[in-house]
Formats: sequence, structure tokens, C-alpha cells
Amino acid sequence: MPAQPAPPARPAHRLVVALVVVAVAAAAVWAYVANSRGVEAAADADDPACAPLLAALPQTLAGLGRTPQGAAGVAVWGEDQVVLRCGALVLGPTTKACIPVGPDAGPSVDWVQDAENERAVRFLTYGRTPAVEVTVRFGDGITSDQATSQLVDLAAPVSRIRQTRTCL
Repeated sequence: MPAQPAPPARPAHRLVVALVVVAVAAAAVWAYVANSRGVEAAADADDPACAPLLAALPQTLAGLGRTPQGAAGVAVWGEDQVVLRCGALVLGPTTKACIPVGPDAGPSVDWVQDAENERAVRFLTYGRTPAVEVTVRFGDGITSDQATSQLVDLAAPVSRIRQTRTCL
């Protein structure tokens, strides 16, 4: 018996396939345009104090160019070697070490080393609202010993956020 030709595709099936293709394409275009690279905004990223901070951030940091982001209050240098998020959780009293960091002839910012592992370290500002979080990933020329040098270069822009408390 000769092979039977396949029945023609149903219009509803074609419509579903077309909608899926359009949805996937739209998501890909949005991801490319937003270029957020998966970095989420902090809870209070819409705080008005974040806008002047982001505008004052350097275009290069640790030899890495600033990567455009789609998320509010977020700045990234390189792929994600250094990530800054304005509007992070404001720290209350803590037993973690708090260190002032800044250039010799400029403003300093109090930072708390919030977390560290073999791949990265995270710092949070102390005494500023909104808080700023900076994560430095090791590799590509950045070692754990060099993590705080990124904070020196960020001190002037971060100091635009009013300081209400200082490290003891």
C-alpha cells in the first residue's frame, strides 16, 4: 500500500507555533536591548539619591569598561567583575569590620565586608541611606587583595549619598 501523505497542519497548531516563535524572539530582543545580564535591582533602587550616584560613576574601573544595564540602580564593569547596586539593605549596628576607604585627597566611605568566598567579596556602605552594595569577583586580573582598591575609585560618587553614621 502506498504511503499516505501527511494531513495538512491544522490552523490552530500553526497559530500556536507562530505565537511561540514570536514570544521567544521578543524575549531575545528585550534581553539584548535591556542588557541587564541577570543583575537584579536592589529593593530601594528607585530612591532619588541613586540617580546622581549612577551619573557620577566612572566609565572604567580596574581597567574594565562599564557595561550598560537595564535594571534600575545597577552599574556593572566588565561582564560582571564589579557590580554596584544602589538601594541595598541598610545595615544597622554590626559586629563585622567597618573600614573607611577613599583616596588620600578625597572623601572616604565607610564599608562593611558583608560576605566573601573564593570567587568574590561583597561590601555594603555603612551609615548611608540608601545603602550601596558592591560585589567584586576575582579573576580577570582582580585578586582578593585588590578588591578594596575598587572601593577607592567609587568613593567620590558614593559619597554623594548623605552620611548619617560613621564606623566606630
